[in-house]
Amino acid sequence: METENQNDERKQEDTKQDGQTAKGEEQGNDFLTKMFESFGQDDDRKNIYVQYRIINNHGVMASDNAQIEKVYTDRREALKGAEKKAKRNLFSDENRRNKWLAENYETYSMALMIAVAVFDAMPYTWVMRAADALYESFENKRDKEEKRYGITEILSQFGAVICRGELNTYTGITPVDIVRLDKKASQETILKYVWVECPRLQDVIMRWLEKQYMGKTISMKKIAGEVMGRLTCWDYNYFLNNMVNQIRRKNSNQTDMMIAQVIEELDKEEDLRKNVDKLLENWSRESNIHYLLTDLLVCAKQQNRNDILERVVSNYIDRSMEELQREERGEYLEGLFDFFATGMRAFTFYRILIEKIYGLAYGNSSPRNMRDVRHLFWMLFDKDIGLAQFEKGEDAVLVRLVMQEDSVGRQLRCLWRMQWRDRADRNNFYFALAKYHKKAMQMPGYSLEKFIQKAFEDIDEEMQMDICTKIRRRLGDE
Repeated sequence: METENQNDERKQEDTKQDGQTAKGEEQGNDFLTKMFESFGQDDDRKNIYVQYRIINNHGVMASDNAQIEKVYTDRREALKGAEKKAKRNLFSDENRRNKWLAENYETYSMALMIAVAVFDAMPYTWVMRAADALYESFENKRDKEEKRYGITEILSQFGAVICRGELNTYTGITPVDIVRLDKKASQETILKYVWVECPRLQDVIMRWLEKQYMGKTISMKKIAGEVMGRLTCWDYNYFLNNMVNQIRRKNSNQTDMMIAQVIEELDKEEDLRKNVDKLLENWSRESNIHYLLTDLLVCAKQQNRNDILERVVSNYIDRSMEELQREERGEYLEGLFDFFATGMRAFTFYRILIEKIYGLAYGNSSPRNMRDVRHLFWMLFDKDIGLAQFEKGEDAVLVRLVMQEDSVGRQLRCLWRMQWRDRADRNNFYFALAKYHKKAMQMPGYSLEKFIQKAFEDIDEEMQMDICTKIRRRLGDE
């Protein structure tokens, strides 16, 4: 009799726990739904990251190459008459150079010289717009009504010429006037001279370069980032004291990218490499999300900093899990798009990410933890779908890596099976894969069956086909 009573009590307790678990799942799903509703469209941010990949030539599809403008010019044509003009080049004589700078400080001629040095061998109209913008940022203009004519004569003073060239964009090739320095070495000479001799203009020049970096012309963005990096190589303290704090102050993914590109230039200098290592290590422990994202942008494509990369990924995921546990729409969950995108389609980043999530899933099997891991997986997959360039044949990372016969592929297949096997979360499974299927159909040779067969190789073929049918049914695609 006593045994029967104990069994009854145990059944009641099990029923109570099942009810609490179901209630918890329902509340968790409500939070997940609210998060998906808050994510909105990420198209603009996607374009920013695609551009960053193009600028840094990292993980870029071949068909992306047409998106960056290419400029061609005949150097022989550019050098016509160069010997005569070189004699008038103020940088060939130190006394003339100093006298010219004293007479032209914060004039349009000076703005034009700096713009040409930065954007050497770029289209004339681009350089002129950049020079106009720099001149307008000067505080003590000599003459607000200064006439901007005789450009060829001004250019010749510092060894620059206008020549014919071609501009190749995604619309095709067009003829264009190009501004270029007679000697490539003059670029560094001019920039270093102005940076050293005009310290009060350093902030002005940097702010101007930042605006050029934030512009829409990819070629100029790339050059502006490289020049900022070169200037900070000559003056590392300026970088630490005047640029690093922008990460926290601006809280902008474009600023993160800009600083990351500057760091990559610093990292090329052997004397500064240890400083960069220490800087990245310190940022990997920061709580500010933008320091972590900047770290990821730098380390995701470097094999020699995997220890920092692992720490950043682990910290980011742990903090995201904490927000999920509190059902808080915090900055880490809100920033998952940027986090996933910083991987730049680099295998090492996603390997570390998958290993981390796998460890979370199988290191703590409590219902609440498993639910939070599943929800984090769905949020990441949602960002993965948003970032993939299906129209160019680029599949979602969390699908593509399933097909690999290595530890990453095996762990990822386990995570997909974990997502499917939980009945309370089954609706999210079909919703997410229906959204993926709708976009992935743009890819040549795409097969939903191929993915499902690989991801669920441990179940029979009939059940695999049932999964495919239910996914298609969500889209009316049977």
